[in-house]
Amino acid sequence: MSNLTNTNQTPLFSAEKIELIKKQFFPQNANSIEMEYCFSVAYQYNLDPILRQIFFVPRRSKNAEGKWIEKIEPLVGRDGFLAIAHKSGEFAGIKSWSEVKSIPKLENGSWKNVSDLIAICEVYRKDSDKAFRVEVAYSEYVQMTSSNEITHFWKTKPDTMLKKVAESQALRKAFNLSGLYSPEELGLGIVDESNAVIIDTQAVQNTAVVSNAFSDDEKEALKALGLSTEEKEGFVRLVGNTYGLSDKIKAFGYKFNPEKKIWFKKIA
Repeated sequence: MSNLTNTNQTPLFSAEKIELIKKQFFPQNANSIEMEYCFSVAYQYNLDPILRQIFFVPRRSKNAEGKWIEKIEPLVGRDGFLAIAHKSGEFAGIKSWSEVKSIPKLENGSWKNVSDLIAICEVYRKDSDKAFRVEVAYSEYVQMTSSNEITHFWKTKPDTMLKKVAESQALRKAFNLSGLYSPEELGLGIVDESNAVIIDTQAVQNTAVVSNAFSDDEKEALKALGLSTEEKEGFVRLVGNTYGLSDKIKAFGYKFNPEKKIWFKKIA
């Protein structure tokens, strides 16, 4: 991982900085594959873990077979999403607030209007005359423990947590960012006022996998593009001539590793 470079061949991280990040910003149990994946995400979006724009945290969840596994995941806080937005040159502002609203909810087979806490976020771009707006409901995102109790952060900071979810989603929507999630969205914890991630251990035990589906239909679609796939240790990479196919490949959720010159993605 000592030669991570951007598209201009300028080193993103020096060898010394990479070693520092490995020692200080990864959990001790992180393996080389997880580190490589996390570095590739940081590289793709030009995010610096030392500046706390991206975090590498353990995430314990159930896989497709229902077994508990722990993997190191790259997560991005609000400041990380904002860093990407600012670097685009098109960011024109963000506004978020919350209010209690009456929303439709299905209860016992019937739709009813119920009161819920709603966080609203609007993100503005210089090249658009309309805001990118997201609304999220407390009842849909509040995290519960295995004993069906509200987790610590959602109990003590419900308004803050919900706004962070709305802000992350609105920024991702406005700048077409796929595969990046905040700790608040996944129920893992919170990025606090000092821009440090605090993990909610209760929520980690109760979090489901965000599935990156890798279906037979996808394989057939890739085959039609002249590509095949190789799967190894929770990752799949593309094999074949990918020239001129970048947009189509990105639509399937793949990321490009400039060091190894391969397209890959993590699968559940």
